[in-house]
Amino acid sequence: MDRFSKFHPIISFLFFIGVIALTIVFTNSFFTAVSFLCSFCYSVKLKGKKAVSYLLKFTFPIVLFAGIFNMLFAGYGKHILFSVKGINFTTECLASGLFTGVMIGAVIMWFLSYNEIVTSDRFMAIFGGIMPNFALLFSMILRFIPLMIKASDEIKDAHKGLGTETKGLKNTLSRFSALLSISLEKSIETADSMKSRGFGTKKRSFYSAYEFRKSDFAALMLIAVLIIYLFAAGFMEYPQISFNPVIEIKSIHYFSLILFFVYALFPLIADLSEDVKWLLLKSKI
Repeated sequence: MDRFSKFHPIISFLFFIGVIALTIVFTNSFFTAVSFLCSFCYSVKLKGKKAVSYLLKFTFPIVLFAGIFNMLFAGYGKHILFSVKGINFTTECLASGLFTGVMIGAVIMWFLSYNEIVTSDRFMAIFGGIMPNFALLFSMILRFIPLMIKASDEIKDAHKGLGTETKGLKNTLSRFSALLSISLEKSIETADSMKSRGFGTKKRSFYSAYEFRKSDFAALMLIAVLIIYLFAAGFMEYPQISFNPVIEIKSIHYFSLILFFVYALFPLIADLSEDVKWLLLKSKI
């Protein structure tokens, strides 16, 4: 039972934009760690074992790569791990790179949750009234990507069935040419379909199936206040951890950290009330 997805689309959209922006803009080690933990917990809530599998297959390698890459090509820090031909590789560079990788991993997992919650129809409900052309174009682009992935798999299966599937640049170019032809054909079909339906001939009407309720207004106010405060606190307290020349914790503003933790956990907190209600109803059966 996902209570968070039942809020008005503007709530979920604002939440994800805020948490992703806070994670990216303020490369704050404490914020980054909290964001990573909360994004993973919510991904597990939405996707279950798939989220854990994605974390092990993609996110952890990204974190390790960022740490090793920064250690190899950055030259600061006092604590030397090892030296190669006079070049020192330090703990500070490794730690800084790992935190950058954690930030990237957190952003990726938030975007995965975003794709699950803010679907194309919910996106249209947000921007369809004020920017209908942009909303339609964006939703079509999002739909276009999985269609092309599916078409690419179909082309690959067709080549295997015909016995013409080979490795190398020639085969890749052949598949790309077929995929490009399919995409152009689908674009023409879409344009003709929209033209036959009268798209662009006059001002479009707009319908939304989502009603803005009192609970949505309360959630909107809470999220807006938290975003404003956290951005202000981030500007005033950044950075809290220094990696040059040594790893040093300069300051910890516990109140801001707790508020960010509550903000990042908002979807799970909202779901908790639904889960408790569901368990109470099951116990009465």
